[in-house]
Amino acid sequence: MALVDIAKNTDYNIDRTHGTKEVIQYIKENDGASNVLDIFAGDGSFCSWLLYRVSDKLPNVTHLEWDKDKFSSLNERFGRHRNSCFNCDSYEWIRNTSKQYDFIFCDNGMGDNEYFDIIPLVKPLIKGPAWFVHNINVRPYGNFLTNKTWQQHRSHFYGVEDTQDCEPMDLLDATSIKLQKHGIVPEYGRLFPREIYEGHIYLYHALWKIK
Repeated sequence: MALVDIAKNTDYNIDRTHGTKEVIQYIKENDGASNVLDIFAGDGSFCSWLLYRVSDKLPNVTHLEWDKDKFSSLNERFGRHRNSCFNCDSYEWIRNTSKQYDFIFCDNGMGDNEYFDIIPLVKPLIKGPAWFVHNINVRPYGNFLTNKTWQQHRSHFYGVEDTQDCEPMDLLDATSIKLQKHGIVPEYGRLFPREIYEGHIYLYHALWKIK
């Protein structure tokens, strides 16, 4: 299986997990994880199931989803026999929990659900050395025509006026600065290509090893 060009493959059910599988395999080969937080889990069909493969021993995974319909499917998949799925505002849940994790998977969307507002909440969630994974969009398609607020939010976070076509490492470096600003010390960060749009890799997973 290879990366999917979503401009050419518009079937919602097509397997788009190539990059995510590489991330999970990388973590598994580098100490794995036992307690996982799945932020913006959706209905669980896209990436959540892969989180259970992050170690040879079945990890404890907590799933968060706001949308009631998506949560219903998520809970049917993973929460029927365990109290592991929460129908909630992810930001509020994180602010109020005392639980800690060694792998935080933030499958952030675009627009209003970027990872920018998750970063200030991450430090209290971390238990010892940990992994933090999120999405980085380096080449948003559509030129922000329907969401100028997203454009402004990106420019403010990355410190770059034009974020329509960015160098991936520039955005990773900018994110590292933001992590450290909020007391999160990365041992290292690296990028895993996730999706292609019209022949260009526009979406990456950013993986951070946190001290």
